[in-house]
Amino acid sequence: MNSGLDRSDCLYNRRDFISFLVALGVSPGLLAAPDVEVRQREFWVSAQGSRSNTYGVTRFSAGSNRLDTTLSGFRGHGASQHPLRKTSIIMYARRPGSSAIEVNLLNGNIENRFDCVDNRHFFGHGCFSEDGKTLFTTEGDIQTGEGKIGIRDAQTYRQIGDYESYGIGPHEMKLMPDGKTLVVANGGILTHPDSGRKKLNLASMASSLVYIDAQTGQKLDAFRVPEPKASIRHLDVATDGAVALAMQVQRSAAGHENTVPLGAIHKPGKPIQLLGRPENLIYQMKDYMGSVAINNKTRIAGFTSPRGNLAAFWNIDDGRFIAYHQLQDACGLAVTVDQRHFVISSSFGQLRQLDATTLKENKAGRIQSSGIHWDNHLLVATF
Repeated sequence: MNSGLDRSDCLYNRRDFISFLVALGVSPGLLAAPDVEVRQREFWVSAQGSRSNTYGVTRFSAGSNRLDTTLSGFRGHGASQHPLRKTSIIMYARRPGSSAIEVNLLNGNIENRFDCVDNRHFFGHGCFSEDGKTLFTTEGDIQTGEGKIGIRDAQTYRQIGDYESYGIGPHEMKLMPDGKTLVVANGGILTHPDSGRKKLNLASMASSLVYIDAQTGQKLDAFRVPEPKASIRHLDVATDGAVALAMQVQRSAAGHENTVPLGAIHKPGKPIQLLGRPENLIYQMKDYMGSVAINNKTRIAGFTSPRGNLAAFWNIDDGRFIAYHQLQDACGLAVTVDQRHFVISSSFGQLRQLDATTLKENKAGRIQSSGIHWDNHLLVATF
């Protein structure tokens, strides 16, 4: 196709542009070529600690292999990267805690600290609105036991409202790719701060996956899994809206010894697809999945089981089982920024990287940190 310009015209225009930059005092060398890689800083972040005086948030710099810990004063659980302040992450207290902190990834300073309003406690997770101006947190009403979604100004963390979670025990929550919908894992289990982590309603528990309008709080849809004693706790969302679910079975209330699928996939407009094979591997997980992460490039979802000492991987499009990896007390799971690796953490201070396609471990990248006790979840943050 003839554009109407010959090569000499293009060169002339480029020379004029460079002369214009020089006149402004800008060096042409500062202009990056299109194929020059833009280097990003990548941190792997997790709550950690085994005692009250060691509880904090630890960040591992993937570029410098450096570990740094900020003490928090409470046991943390999940974390979120602030979309407008990329150097900050929010760590939420594990149920039934009521505190959260904003930590600067570069220097470890606690920039903000905030608490639940009266009569509330956190469930350890939260997410931001698409514009980054609002923070949503999963919470419980201490008096009624109802699940709540706290709504906070993401600048000051002042609570400005709340929504119903349409269930009991809302745990992990994500914003869907449409930027308008929250997906919430209601675990269905009633607890109370006065009784710690004791489960108070196993006979009547009802877990659900609920979709909520992020602007109005209206329930858009809700789904359940066949096993009534399977508690949906954790989830991740693919770029096309597929949701991977990780569950925990309350075996003492189940009334049977059948092996129950612990992982599942939900796609828009379709029923929940259980990941029920291989049954012997699911049996080894001892009714407990701890974390889930989706690799959008390979379309693989990973699930960890600290009780089973393993991580297992399924294809989210056809539900096909792919592979598993053994690691003592494996729980934290995330995907690197370049989508090339899954990263697994354990309470014994280990970090391991698995190739996202072959799922084989890069043993040269294995990290063992004495004195570090990674908690349940792992966040990859970049800026």
